[in-house]
Amino acid sequence: MAHNLYEPGDRTFDPSGAWLHDRQDGPATIVAGGIILVALVIAAAAILLFKDLMPAADHGAVAARPTISEQFGLCDDLTGDACVLSADSYAYKGHYYRLADISVPSQIGAKCPDEAERAQQGRIALAAMMNGGAFEARPDPIDPDPAARVLVRDGVSIGQLMILKGHARPWSPKPIHWCAGQPH
Repeated sequence: MAHNLYEPGDRTFDPSGAWLHDRQDGPATIVAGGIILVALVIAAAAILLFKDLMPAADHGAVAARPTISEQFGLCDDLTGDACVLSADSYAYKGHYYRLADISVPSQIGAKCPDEAERAQQGRIALAAMMNGGAFEARPDPIDPDPAARVLVRDGVSIGQLMILKGHARPWSPKPIHWCAGQPH
């Protein structure tokens, strides 16, 4: 076991302090600089790649989410001013839109009488809900279709209300069989 931490020659004091200014220039400094440079290049590349994926700061947010307060009727005109086309679609100011968050029975091409009846009831229910006060028509951030909308009133999706009332089901890419257990 060592009795002393210093060698006998180490106990002398160097009054010049030259050892304080000794620098170690070597591979460690070069490697650290190289790592920083590589990190900056990767960060710049990531910014360039992902800048289009990040939402812009409120550019057009007001125009993209209009508040709608018109009264909607039932119609079959895809370019109507304010009308409900089906249980999940409507025309507003000459443009066609669809509710992105629900699946509904089809009135056209219904596979059974019950599906056609449910589609008509859903269409009437959607018109009543849309006429229940002002709502926002928000573009669906997930669906690439420019006609896809999520209708929101007081923070609640009208599509979700359609589901709760039994007129729709949550959107699914798989077809829904509305005539289950019924003759076609």
